[in-house]
Amino acid sequence: MDDGEKLLISDIPIFNSPEFIKSYNLLSKLCEKNVVMHCLAVSVYVYELGSKIKNKGHNINLELAVIGALLHDIGRSKTHDIRHGIEGGHILRQYNFDERLALIAERHIGAGIPKNEAAELGLPEKDYIPLTLEEKLVAHCDNLISGTKRVDIDFVVNKFKNRMGVDGEGLNNIKNNKNNKNQHLPPVIIRILNLNNEINNLLI
Repeated sequence: MDDGEKLLISDIPIFNSPEFIKSYNLLSKLCEKNVVMHCLAVSVYVYELGSKIKNKGHNINLELAVIGALLHDIGRSKTHDIRHGIEGGHILRQYNFDERLALIAERHIGAGIPKNEAAELGLPEKDYIPLTLEEKLVAHCDNLISGTKRVDIDFVVNKFKNRMGVDGEGLNNIKNNKNNKNQHLPPVIIRILNLNNEINNLLI
């Protein structure tokens, strides 16, 4: 699991908790191995960053965040398109998981999807923006894991740049927070960078 291998998760109580084991068993039953491995990588990253955030004095439910990270892509058992977040929420509610976990699954894509964009994408018309620190941390760590490999924010931005045809100068404007020049840029990239900044500020 790349950097995550340095952390022996078997020695960390959260990863041995009954709730984590129950969640892992369901994820393994429903999803392909590559999805399970990705979810494990995200949950380890969430644990690492979440522990640092907690040590800085911020209020975070670390177990909720770690288990939410483990289950965030469970909807990929139904579809790999943008609806997998919503499907994940449905599955977790069907299996009577905590509603907070269902919301983490629904709101993890990119840095969330606002109501107007959800409608344009053919999703049920409501906000899918992460609101709690746990939701935000899962979305952030998911962005920074490609497969099971940790990547930096430039990798993420370039991925969206290539997908959406944004030029390099526009991306530099976002990174420098020149908001008056960001009007023409895809909102998803702005949200991802803003979330990255928000999480990084908690680590200072």
